[in-house]
Amino acid sequence: MALEHMMREAAFVWNHALALQKRYHSLAVRFGWERTYIDAVRMQKHFAKRVTRTRLDAQTVQELLQRQDASFRLFFKRVTRRPPKFRRAEEFTSFVFKQTGFKLYGNEFIINKISKRFKFSKSREWEGKVKNVRVFRSRGEWYILVVTDAEPIQRGKTHTGASAGIDFGLKTFMTFSDGTEIEAPQFYKRLLRKVRKWQRLLSRSTRGSNHYWTYRRQLNRVYAELADKRTDWFYQTAHDICRKYEYLFVEDLSIAGMARMRHWGRKVNDLGWTGFLNTLEYIASKYGTTVHKIDRWYPSSKLCDCGYKNNALTLADREWVCPLCGTVHHRDEHAAQNILRRGIAELESIGKTCTSVATAG
Repeated sequence: MALEHMMREAAFVWNHALALQKRYHSLAVRFGWERTYIDAVRMQKHFAKRVTRTRLDAQTVQELLQRQDASFRLFFKRVTRRPPKFRRAEEFTSFVFKQTGFKLYGNEFIINKISKRFKFSKSREWEGKVKNVRVFRSRGEWYILVVTDAEPIQRGKTHTGASAGIDFGLKTFMTFSDGTEIEAPQFYKRLLRKVRKWQRLLSRSTRGSNHYWTYRRQLNRVYAELADKRTDWFYQTAHDICRKYEYLFVEDLSIAGMARMRHWGRKVNDLGWTGFLNTLEYIASKYGTTVHKIDRWYPSSKLCDCGYKNNALTLADREWVCPLCGTVHHRDEHAAQNILRRGIAELESIGKTCTSVATAG
């Protein structure tokens, strides 16, 4: 109950700051002020002087304001489509202690502001100095995430110097330039019946009723199960790939555009290419593996080794024959081989440019 009250207070801080932003923006537009947005520093000063919180310490409030400020900046840079929105207390999921306001003794977590002790199940020992602790809830359960300054462990590879091009596809999740194929489990497709069941019950219930929140929690549990399974598979697959290859070359795909396609949307979201690429880049940093993205407009599937470009190639064509040299190409494997060649050429070009600049300097 104490953590629930703290989460509600965190939601109040978020919503109050957002209301101030909207009010300030409307006044700025009305009177023609040059500045139409309250930055994080000014917002923190306002909260320190005018808003008194009974459960959250000052640094936790600062982190919430900085989080909202980061969301606004991403919106201003057009990285995200929408600005931050108001959030119900039931929908708010986390707050952070930044170096102060808490103590950790073994498997006990102590919050100084409210003088409460919470016992937790420690999944593993942490190394280094604790930098911050994030308290978050998921599926009605509470967790703490401990962040330390420990250096990440460098992993070992089995094939030093090996390179591979990777082509992502709808038929096969990944096809490598050496002919290896990896199929995606499609977890959303497996859990679709459960999703439809709870979504149907949720849509029929009265919003805000006990049944509504029960069905919503059940639906959230299904989505959390989906996310956990997909994330686990991403990490296992990324580890296997990075142990084997030194250099990986992929296309910089336009996932958002593909997801909007009428017949592809659900499957593209189920495959989760963007999430996998982010995971792959993170794991590659631990193994010392280079992940290089080539231009998304490079026609990797259409180019033959002889230089011919097959502009008539469609998505239904899984193989095609070059009319000039007569070579038979498997669409995905050949695309991966072209990606590999293009990526190696770009890396060599970058290396030569850096060397020439260093020499000139």
